[in-house]
Amino acid sequence: MSQSTRTGLRAGAAAAWCGVSMCAAAHAAQDVDQAAAATASAAACGGVALTCADGDKVIYLPAFFSQYNPITALDLVNRVPGFSIDPGDNVRGFGGAAGNVLIDGQRPSTKSADIFEILSRIGLGAVEKIELIRGGTGGLDVGGQAVVVNVVRKSGEGAKASIPWRFALVKRRPNGGLRPQAEISYAGKAGDFSYTAGANVFGISLTFGGEEEITRFFEEDEFRTRDGVFREQGGGVNFKVERPFENGDTARFSVEAEYLRFREDFDETRFLPVGGPDLALFTFPLDELEFEIGADYEHGFTENFGAKIIALFGREFESFDSGFEFLPADGDSEQSIFFSDQNEGEIIGRMEFDWKGWNKHSIQFGSEIARNFIDSEAELVATNDMGVLEPVNIDGANTRVSELRNETFISDSWKVAPKLTIDANFALELSRIAQSGDNANSRFFVYPKPSVTFTYAPAEKVQWRLSAERIVNQLSFGQFVSSVNFDDEDVDFGNPDLQPQRTWRVEASYERRFGEFGVVELIGFFNYVQDVEDLLPIGGIVEVPGNIGDGQIYGGRINLTAPLDWMGLKNSRFEGSLTQRESSITDPVTGEDRLFSFTPKRFWNVDFRQDFTKAKISWGFFARNRTDSFGFGLDELSVFKTQPDIGAFIETTAIKGVRTRFQVNDITNVTDIRERTVFDGSRADNPALFRERRSNNNGGAFRLTFSGNL
Repeated sequence: MSQSTRTGLRAGAAAAWCGVSMCAAAHAAQDVDQAAAATASAAACGGVALTCADGDKVIYLPAFFSQYNPITALDLVNRVPGFSIDPGDNVRGFGGAAGNVLIDGQRPSTKSADIFEILSRIGLGAVEKIELIRGGTGGLDVGGQAVVVNVVRKSGEGAKASIPWRFALVKRRPNGGLRPQAEISYAGKAGDFSYTAGANVFGISLTFGGEEEITRFFEEDEFRTRDGVFREQGGGVNFKVERPFENGDTARFSVEAEYLRFREDFDETRFLPVGGPDLALFTFPLDELEFEIGADYEHGFTENFGAKIIALFGREFESFDSGFEFLPADGDSEQSIFFSDQNEGEIIGRMEFDWKGWNKHSIQFGSEIARNFIDSEAELVATNDMGVLEPVNIDGANTRVSELRNETFISDSWKVAPKLTIDANFALELSRIAQSGDNANSRFFVYPKPSVTFTYAPAEKVQWRLSAERIVNQLSFGQFVSSVNFDDEDVDFGNPDLQPQRTWRVEASYERRFGEFGVVELIGFFNYVQDVEDLLPIGGIVEVPGNIGDGQIYGGRINLTAPLDWMGLKNSRFEGSLTQRESSITDPVTGEDRLFSFTPKRFWNVDFRQDFTKAKISWGFFARNRTDSFGFGLDELSVFKTQPDIGAFIETTAIKGVRTRFQVNDITNVTDIRERTVFDGSRADNPALFRERRSNNNGGAFRLTFSGNL
């Protein structure tokens, strides 16, 4: 399952058996722990302040975030002023998947669990402080991120057992089912071992509806209505154990496992000018099982030289059987079924060395080797002239793709002067991709990946950053495999000749902090993109995922975090972001300049929160939107439109030991629109056959969440 899907599914959670009375009994102990935490860690900021600056770091003690009623480390990190969590890229290998959050100065040695999940397993009482590191990150394993957060946990006697939990009831509107979502995690010690064990379950049920107008330029028009049901459920378990040694070494071992099942069914009624109506039935069932085993070991040879070895093994099994049945008012029915089974695997070995023996330098170097594969077995069956299901050949649906990849890297964080830091990195990637089955092929790639970041801080609350880097995208194995798209009556062919997209990215930013948590950041960026990945026309007949040439993306962004007390809104906080960008690429079909596919010119989001501390109540709202985006195919052009998505919440800690939150998502029941024009062959020189305008409403959701920390 993709990282974004997994993250979106787990909005709430905790042990259903944890009753309110049980949590209330634990509140007194929790208050003591929080008070002790603030006292013990206050030394980090001189014993008085809850936040302070230390060179390139801004340190926040847990008590700084108390007005937000935090339960876990995730609640703390989400409220760090001027910071937004980047979970990293969902790519093959370990080095390229780095996000911008560390735990005790280290990246978690896992890929299947994203940083949101990992932070939610760390209870508030286990956190000593939060460090915001702005520049000077070259000595940290953060994949070139310029700004990172480091969650520092308590150690020794201060590290006590904690049980963060969350339980939610989710109701989709207007006609969705009520589904529970729960998560619980336990962190404790047994002798010299510290461990974390947890489990979660999640589910969602919704009904959706929409309509579609089809304007045909050479035939009769058509109108369609769509009604469907979507159901998804699953769960997972996790376990991690850590063992420190007297010589300073540390060993870790972890296991992650998850199961997912979803079912989507919808009926499409097709109204014709004469006769009808016709009925089309679509079914999309999927089952997925995923697990990962990880281990790492750290050893310090000297005070200034250390090493870390990381090993990961992961597998994913997916079964997807989609179906289509057409039941006309007059004539024979038709049926098609696409059976697909995919098996993906990844093995990673990585060695990192850190050396701080050179004054004002922090150097890291090492190497990583990864082996990845996907086995795809698929079959399409459809009714023939006799009404009997028979196999239909699809080139590229049965194949095996494997990759052997090595990356060797070195980085140096150099404190040139008290106010100037340079982070320089260089990596060399070697990879061999082999494909067997329907489309046999083998290719070898060599890509250098340099990067450099200059960080200049003329004052404590002012910072300038300038960075340049070369990014090499990791190819998705799914783009090598062909599949069927019943919804658009199309076959999505795979491409065995696809190459990685490469980007030269230059970014300049100015950051100014004000007040206790105010931050304004101005960013300008320019990306020169080589071998842009998009739909590539082949011979004017078919299209495949491919490389369509070089292009550019450029623009600017403003991020703002500010208190609104000056407006009379006491204990309030506003966060907003606005990005404006342009893009340019030569269309391989028409030869004319156009935008990048699915790249809106502008998108924004705002979040507001106000806390009434004495009343133990908080409220807020959020909104986000983007401009239209476009999809370009060989014989079609699509436009995707949406409306502002608005939500609101109210939160209280009136029940001791329990944070209760009621949230409404998509208050206005946003209508998503796709306008699709299909041509009679290449859209460069052929007339349009028809134009579809499809609108869809998924409805919003009510969410009631209880959470706490035993």
